[in-house]
Amino acid sequence: MSETESECKSPKTKGVFSTLMADGDWLLLKGECEKAVERYSTALTLKPKDKYCFVGRSKCYLKMGQYEKALRDAEASLQEDQSFFEGLYQKAEALYCLGEFEFALVFYHQGLKLRPQVHEFQLGIHKAQEAIENAVTVSAAVKQNLKGGILQKDAKMTTAKKLHVSKTEKKSKKYLGEFYEDRRYLENLLKDEALVKGKTRNGEQLQDVIQGCLTYLDDCADFWNQQKPPRPQPKDSQRQQSKRGKTPAHSSSEPAHFLLKSQ
Repeated sequence: MSETESECKSPKTKGVFSTLMADGDWLLLKGECEKAVERYSTALTLKPKDKYCFVGRSKCYLKMGQYEKALRDAEASLQEDQSFFEGLYQKAEALYCLGEFEFALVFYHQGLKLRPQVHEFQLGIHKAQEAIENAVTVSAAVKQNLKGGILQKDAKMTTAKKLHVSKTEKKSKKYLGEFYEDRRYLENLLKDEALVKGKTRNGEQLQDVIQGCLTYLDDCADFWNQQKPPRPQPKDSQRQQSKRGKTPAHSSSEPAHFLLKSQ
């Protein structure tokens, strides 16, 4: 065991580290980011791999506009735990601030897959999608060459075009609820050959990451279908409803709530 590792395990060192972390968190909360960075940096000399310390310093760098440093710290927080959702969120935020909206969108989806109850990931997905749509300006000639009509949007880009959907898509729309539009958006990204050939900064194939998110959403739709299959309505009940002029109530948000509770 090295001298540094031995010192980190001593009660005195643990107390100093905790104090530095608490100071950094408090200074960050007050907006004194430069001082907070100093505290986090000192704490990292005691515990060089602490993922929470990296996340704290990454937040400071984001607020200071030092996005590359924020991204490096976010990636450092994921070195030993790729499922660390706070690190994933920081990475997505840093990529978004750097203008790499497609990559940010992928990591927002990864985080949502791990922690669907964390609302910030859903907000991140929406803002990344909006940023991509606003940034895309495609000429008419290029549009003709894009397969499947990817990125063919009107000048205002206000609404998605109505397309004929397959039975699988209909099932997804019924059971995924609010997540259905996210699934369609990921499908469109997957058709962009130039995009899917790219890699993340960690060397992951972007196509594999997007496909993993799609598979997860499909699994959720299948599971919901098994839990609540559509039931045929008795004829007598249909007649009564016809007389009353009412239809069975159905909550469009029910699948989304189930997805959140099922994790």
